[in-house]
Amino acid sequence: MELPDPPPPLRRPAPDPDEAFTGRELRRLTQAVLASRAGGGLVQVATDVGYLVTSLLISAGLAVGIANAVRDAVRAPSLEGAPTLAPATVGMLVSLALVAAGLGTAVRLGPVGVSAGGVRWWVPTPVDRRGLVAPSLLQALLIGPALGAVGLALVAVVSGAPWGAVAPHAALGAASGLAVVAVAGLAQPHGALVGALARASDVAVAAVPVAGVVLVAAGVSTGGTSGVPVPLVGALALAALVLAGLWAARLDRLGVTALRSRSAVADQAGAGMLSLDLRTVGQALQGVSRLRTPRRPRAFSLVRGPVAALVSADLLLLVRSTSAWTQVVGLSALVVVAQQVPGLRSGFGLLVLLVAVGYRAAVVGAHGARSAEQHPGLDRLVPLSARATRAARAVVPALTALTVTLAVGVPLSLSSGDAGWSVLALAGSVTFGAAAVRNAYRRPPDWSGPLLATPGGALPAGASAAFAQGPDLAALCSVPWAVALLVGVPTPTVVVVQVLLAGVGLAVATTVRRTTPL
Repeated sequence: MELPDPPPPLRRPAPDPDEAFTGRELRRLTQAVLASRAGGGLVQVATDVGYLVTSLLISAGLAVGIANAVRDAVRAPSLEGAPTLAPATVGMLVSLALVAAGLGTAVRLGPVGVSAGGVRWWVPTPVDRRGLVAPSLLQALLIGPALGAVGLALVAVVSGAPWGAVAPHAALGAASGLAVVAVAGLAQPHGALVGALARASDVAVAAVPVAGVVLVAAGVSTGGTSGVPVPLVGALALAALVLAGLWAARLDRLGVTALRSRSAVADQAGAGMLSLDLRTVGQALQGVSRLRTPRRPRAFSLVRGPVAALVSADLLLLVRSTSAWTQVVGLSALVVVAQQVPGLRSGFGLLVLLVAVGYRAAVVGAHGARSAEQHPGLDRLVPLSARATRAARAVVPALTALTVTLAVGVPLSLSSGDAGWSVLALAGSVTFGAAAVRNAYRRPPDWSGPLLATPGGALPAGASAAFAQGPDLAALCSVPWAVALLVGVPTPTVVVVQVLLAGVGLAVATTVRRTTPL
């Protein structure tokens, strides 16, 4: 008996292209569903738009006022002679640093993408990628040139350019901003290229003040105000438009990995900005950078004891991070270049420069302490008490801050013949290192506290107190520096008080609050 032939396999019918969703239709359908559940009317939309416009006008007024104040300080006559670098040269250096920093930020954030919900629900669907990321593309093409134009226009105002020359600087900034976001968008699908551009931007930002130091040493100065050549703006704008066209044509090449990475970084950075937590923003942007693998682990054979192990680990972490050690070099050079500005050569201006840059250099060196705060098990592996561990963690931040404080104290000692400035620099580096450790080990902000009314809106008092841990110690322990700079002479009493405050700051930073077990 012959068996019947088996039935043919069932085949899934091909999808009808007329019934398939496009990325644009899927996005609009989701927006329609969200709008139907939002419950907002025309009055709410008008209120939000009015609030946004008012906030932008207030921010613009504050920016112009601050720029005029800084412009007066930059162009103020100096009692110690004319500065080596003219304001136009300083403005050019600041513009280059802004463009390089903008490239690094755009590359780390990722110019186009979708939200976390879009990564989970939209990306797995068989729709075109261009329709999903089209709004973020338009947003990047608008925000990039706008930020570039505003940034270079403010730099032109601060550097003393006439108001008629501000418009060419703004046009150059708009073209630069468009080129920056286009380059970042072209590199976004390639993870290795993203990391390389991030490291290159960090090196470029640090190289700008180093170039300023070279100009100072060579005695190069440009007088007057620097104009912007119109052919340069046109060529840069044309190149930026070509890059933007190539970027828009290659949107379909964005993979799931790039979209997921962009969503995670944007969400973490947005949460940090919303809560005014700059440490969270730094952690989000730092995830793109990669550490170099050590090639000679035998160097650890020279380490003896737990304290040396902690210090060596923090030093190795600093050296392996290209972004970290280039920032230290750039901040040290920045202090030298900034002292060419009359308002920052002495007195209160030099004090603000020293505290801000010195504390920032210490924070760069405190990456080991921040890692230990995120993963408490790292410190528990070392046979040291909590106070001794935090004291050891303060060594590398103090060394990185020392490069900045010496850039202030040594020239003052050489010009005045008083070694007290150098002693103040040594003691000040310890205070900045202690402040960085205090900031690294600070507790999470308490959002359940009472609200504090501010011009920018309500702010929880507990959160603001948490964010101030670290900068408060750096400012309070720099009072002897303030007295010495305002008086002009580091008296023995001031030096002794600064040394004592260094010890007090270290004791405060290493204090561990004991919690009662539940």
